[in-house]
Amino acid sequence: MDIKVQPWPMGGAGDLAQALEKTFTEEWGGPKSALALAYLRETVIPELVFCLRINWHFFDNATFRNILTAKLNTQFAYPPAFAEGLSGDLLKCAKEVLGLSPVANNHPWQPWEMILRMFTIGYRLPEIVQKTGYPEAYLDIFKKNYLQLQEVIQALGQTNEEQVLAHRDLAGTEIQMLRFMIDFRNRFQVFENYLERLQAEQIIMELGLELEPDSLIRIFEGLFEVERQVNPSRFVDILKGAKSAWLTGESFFTKTRGYAILANWPKKQITTLLERLQEANIIISDASHDQVLGLSEQAARLIVPLVVPGLADEVQNTLRSKARDKISRSTAVLQGKNPEVTVHVIRELVRRGDTSVVMCFKALQRRVTKKVFLQIVWACGQLGGKDAISLLSKAILDRDSLVRVRSCQAMGQMAEQSFYFALINALEDPVALVRENAAIALSKLKMPSALKHLEQLIENMEEELQVQRAARETRAILLQEKEQRESE
Repeated sequence: MDIKVQPWPMGGAGDLAQALEKTFTEEWGGPKSALALAYLRETVIPELVFCLRINWHFFDNATFRNILTAKLNTQFAYPPAFAEGLSGDLLKCAKEVLGLSPVANNHPWQPWEMILRMFTIGYRLPEIVQKTGYPEAYLDIFKKNYLQLQEVIQALGQTNEEQVLAHRDLAGTEIQMLRFMIDFRNRFQVFENYLERLQAEQIIMELGLELEPDSLIRIFEGLFEVERQVNPSRFVDILKGAKSAWLTGESFFTKTRGYAILANWPKKQITTLLERLQEANIIISDASHDQVLGLSEQAARLIVPLVVPGLADEVQNTLRSKARDKISRSTAVLQGKNPEVTVHVIRELVRRGDTSVVMCFKALQRRVTKKVFLQIVWACGQLGGKDAISLLSKAILDRDSLVRVRSCQAMGQMAEQSFYFALINALEDPVALVRENAAIALSKLKMPSALKHLEQLIENMEEELQVQRAARETRAILLQEKEQRESE
């Protein structure tokens, strides 16, 4: 498979801008006033140039033409009938200047695919506008239609297409759009790790690469195996199958079918791909350590479903073994790994509910990044136990205020009364957010003796409002608890 950057339109932005202005002024009568002409040149045409260039491969796509019509209508206030005819001429003009894209895509679903992919992986509407050039009004309606469809499917309790399409709440939505949305939604049931695939597709689209999403994810998975051990040239050699002294035994490259695919790629194209990923900060390099490569958070998230279950199994199996060094061996599995992956391993271990892993977390607390340590603090609150009590009792004294906040939250989650004095002391913390969360956590301990300390917060006229509010809410809970005890 070739790895290459998609070609850019042959015409420049300046040529397209001049041609579009000619279409407006000569073929469509153009603006009559100097003010309107300035608006056309300074606002309308630059917006259209951006939209047309970024959607070069959609010039003959019927859906894109409708979107362009909506842009003229909702964004620039051209009447619908006028905008429809104008959009056709603008596309004709753009084709004459830019030519036809070698990767043209005329499938009517493809522009919707771009929109829904970005919406699904967490992009906000203004971000989608910036990346597509589509009008926000159109995107907003599209989003509402998709959310409405999800509500209908949930209410019906099934995804029978004909029943869904006939539902009265979807009566105003285009049938073809609904069919696409149903198909898109169903893919999550058919394809494994489809969300990660969508994220890979977005990276490929934004970098203009011709590359399969699965291949990109394999590259990230392979780099995870040797993260912070190789520089770019060495990693390219590995992808090509070159033997290295440290590459012994089974690894990602020798035990997956991805090895054969990667080994067949031309070295120059792999180097180009790697450079593009580095330029976009998707793969990062450490200049202070021979440019060794690592995964960004964005790249690491794509391989989470592939590597996290195995790492969690390894931690649990090591802790369950009879080895004397099982704690150090289990921590070694997590220590030095990509922080984003380690965070998800911790979440997976919490999901499995194995409280013995807190021993591993306790041993890691001073040897991991802040992001990982915050996740460890959260995990202690979820799993509990004496090791969690020990760790949180120290963490609430940490110099980092965010660690102290998370510690208060975890203590509240555990509702362990031995945390009482630590939380009372935290009510005097110099950071308001810590005091607020300490007050909230005390409500979970149900110890009326905290009332006098809460009163001091409430009566302090210089105290932050959110802290006083938390103190009042906790006081109400503790007063109720006190009355209940006295009545028993």
